[in-house]
Parts: sequence; structure tokens; C-alpha cells
Amino acid sequence: MKPRAAFFIFGLTLAIGLWGVHVVARSSSDKSKDEIRALETARNEAIVHGDAASLERMTSDDYTFITLRGELRTKAEIVKGFATGAFRYSSREISDLNIRVYGNAAVVTGLSTQKGTENGKDYSGDYRFTRVYVKENGRWLTVALQTTLILN
Repeated sequence: MKPRAAFFIFGLTLAIGLWGVHVVARSSSDKSKDEIRALETARNEAIVHGDAASLERMTSDDYTFITLRGELRTKAEIVKGFATGAFRYSSREISDLNIRVYGNAAVVTGLSTQKGTENGKDYSGDYRFTRVYVKENGRWLTVALQTTLILN
């Protein structure tokens, strides 16, 4: 085989191989994005329905949440708030989701419009949020959330 032909075949093989890796990586990322989008929808439903058990399952034990008022809450406080009815939402919609996956971690940004109260305080309004997920033992869990109230 001539060197030029061998070089061409090597280059073509390398290009096909790299394209295949890209396709597999893209498919894996797309699958992860779909899983996280479904989790965001399920979490939103659990919040509206006060489903503390579902929130418990979706949330890491070391979870931190910085509320739109700057309060720091833990997983235990969130679950207890929904279990006791201290946190109540009559409506909550999420939109503008942007999901970025980095291996076994993901960052979601979005918009939430909600009507509800937490510990007697009105938490109604529009806000932007950033949620962080980590994949552990084949499952995505939320590990952190930060919200910012949109002032009109």
C-alpha cells in the first residue's frame, strides 16, 4: 500500500471513530437531560401536591437551598415543611429550563411562577433558579438550589 493511501485510510478511520464517540457522548448527554427534565417536572408536581415522600427521594441528604429571601434550608427542613403543611403551593409552573450536563453533575437554570406560602410567609411571584444535580449510584439527586426573586 502506498503511504498516501495508508495515511488517507488512517485519517478516515480516525474521523469515523471520533464521530462515533461524539454520537455516543451526545446521546448520553441527551438522555441525562431528558432524565433531569423529567425530575424537574416530578419535583414541581411534588411541591404543588405537598408530596414530602417524593421530595425526600429526589433530594440528597446534604442538600442546601437558599430561598428567594436569602434563608438557608436543609433537606430535613424542606421535607418537614411539606409533610406538616407549613409549605403550601396552590400553583407553580416552571419554564425556560436550560440543562447542562457535566459527566455525573448537571446544572439547571429556569424560571418559576408560583403562588404559595412557607411558614406563613408569602412566597408567590416569579423567580429565577439554579439547581445542581449529581448522579449517584445511577440516580440523579438534587444537591443544591438557589433562587432569586424577579422584581417588577
